[in-house]
Amino acid sequence: MNKKRWICNVVLTLLILAGPAGVLAAEEGMYHLGEVVVSGEDTGVEKVGTTHTVTAKQIEERGARTLNEAINLVPGVQLRLGSDGTPRVDMRGYRTRHVTLLLNGTPFNSTYDGQFDPALISVENIAEIKVTTGGGSTLYGPGGNAGVINIITKKATRGFNGSLGTELGEAGTTLARGTASYGSDKYDVFVSGSSYDRNRFLVSNDFNSTPDQPGKGRENSDRERENLFANIGFAPTDATQMGLTLSYMQGERGKPPVANYDAADPYANRLKFEREDYAENLSTQLALSHDFDGPLSFKGWGYVNSLDLHENGYDNNDYNTQVIQNSYRTHSTTNIAGANTQLRYDAEKYGAATLGLMMENDDWRADGFSIGRSNRRTDFRDDADFQLYSASLEYEVQPLQNLDVVLGIGQHWQDREDGTESDHSYLIGASYQLFEPTRLKTSYARKVRFPSLKDLYDPQEGNTDLETEVSHHYEAGIEQQLPASTMFSITAYHSVIDDYIEKPAGSDIKQNLDTYQFKGFEVALENSFVERLWLRTSYDFLDSKNRSSGINGDKMQYRPEQRVTFEATYALPWWGLSVYGSTWWVADSYYDPRVNVDTNPQRTLDNYWLADCRINKATRLGSTDVDLYLGVNNLFDEDYEQSYGLPQAGQTFYGGVNWAF
Repeated sequence: MNKKRWICNVVLTLLILAGPAGVLAAEEGMYHLGEVVVSGEDTGVEKVGTTHTVTAKQIEERGARTLNEAINLVPGVQLRLGSDGTPRVDMRGYRTRHVTLLLNGTPFNSTYDGQFDPALISVENIAEIKVTTGGGSTLYGPGGNAGVINIITKKATRGFNGSLGTELGEAGTTLARGTASYGSDKYDVFVSGSSYDRNRFLVSNDFNSTPDQPGKGRENSDRERENLFANIGFAPTDATQMGLTLSYMQGERGKPPVANYDAADPYANRLKFEREDYAENLSTQLALSHDFDGPLSFKGWGYVNSLDLHENGYDNNDYNTQVIQNSYRTHSTTNIAGANTQLRYDAEKYGAATLGLMMENDDWRADGFSIGRSNRRTDFRDDADFQLYSASLEYEVQPLQNLDVVLGIGQHWQDREDGTESDHSYLIGASYQLFEPTRLKTSYARKVRFPSLKDLYDPQEGNTDLETEVSHHYEAGIEQQLPASTMFSITAYHSVIDDYIEKPAGSDIKQNLDTYQFKGFEVALENSFVERLWLRTSYDFLDSKNRSSGINGDKMQYRPEQRVTFEATYALPWWGLSVYGSTWWVADSYYDPRVNVDTNPQRTLDNYWLADCRINKATRLGSTDVDLYLGVNNLFDEDYEQSYGLPQAGQTFYGGVNWAF
């Protein structure tokens, strides 16, 4: 069936089903039991810093299927598809390894390199995502120098509720998902699952074919994943709550190669034929909270999170032999096991203090082989681990009626086989309600990140002499309520990171570089004046510099200087139709030469402009709510890159239906 006929059939179905409108009700609550709580009801870090909230409703309106799609438009966040085919989440110039990802308080960063794949995290179980950019709370512990992504999942409310959904897209893309929940006075159970399959994604029609990318279907870009999730809550008394969370994922994917390999091009990366042939993740968490009579409350949780990966590097584009140099096979397992507790004392007008204690064991094991020079095979078996400990105290108070102050301090330790490293973090922040519609905020935070297992022990590039990365965040902003239901905000920031861990050009091992600097500002405007219409726009400016000795002033690779976003939702007054649209423009992204760095200057990627849109038809059929939708990503079929030589997806249509009961 051709594209135009497919679109017409879906639109015709929407019109046939037009009738009494019904809105899909969100019957699930929010599971706060395992969350790292950093703010009180009206005070705390979220008022003095920058925290953006993405709701389940916004996730649905955007047509997001995974975490990266859900947070793509958050100010200060830049999604970038890198050379290994994994979406990377950068914040204000910092990389993914500097972002702490938590799901109900359980860390999801890899113990090996500190990164995570947001495309593995489906959204049908997500109630809310809190994205903190900048310093953030000391209660999060070490890491998170760029910020924190805190995922809060759904939980059951009273009675039985559920949903089923299916979606079809171009290039053989299918998605099936569902939820079921039951809640009573003392018990609640929530279960969700999804299955996603994509044969490939399609590049733009404007892309010029190359020997490495001869057709429209992107080479080696398939992806499969299955997700299961459940949480069970029990409240034996009004003051005590217990919860168990289980999360399971399994999948595989290809890693698209560069499309422009040329040995004579100093900017082109080497041609690789790589796959992640198996990935399996299992995490469990047991949580407990209790409110004592009086000002004291307690919450704590223990967790285990494991990831099993089978990765292969082949020597040909048929992905079937591994006998020539640079081929490899790796089977790795990473495990995180730990416990986190928070003891909070609320003295009301004298403020509230929270003591956080954390301990965690991170380990990594790997075996396999690699093909080196002269096509010689080398078998390997490696393992490494370290332990993290953290103690933090945070105090929030209102010394004056309109003034909120937050003070935090934390001490952190990394215990490893070659010794123990320790460092500290702290936070000072204030928020002042100058006038009823005007709020000022400012903060300073010192954050630390210990070297990862890969930084320390990787056979090719590890360095056990690496020191802790230290970042300093300065931030100030204004939030202004304007006429016509309009909220305006502007935030300026300046961040410096010392002893940045990276493998510089010309070096075979990781090193601590002197100083990287990120500064910029974010402007956002949100309006809901017109009935049934919601508008939001933002502008990000980022100036990134490497201030290390000898190269002061160099722009940093793949950190776009400018980004403009706009999104709108309008619920039409008839037929139960609603329309969503978003667009964003990205400019001035620099990239470095791969070789001969002293003679070849930096270059910039082409600026690009993308647009997505989606139309929904909601109706009531018997006792169920039905939502049919049709959407298109990259509406104008923009041909663009986020990394040199890696073309992105072109215009892509999809459609589906959701039932809520």
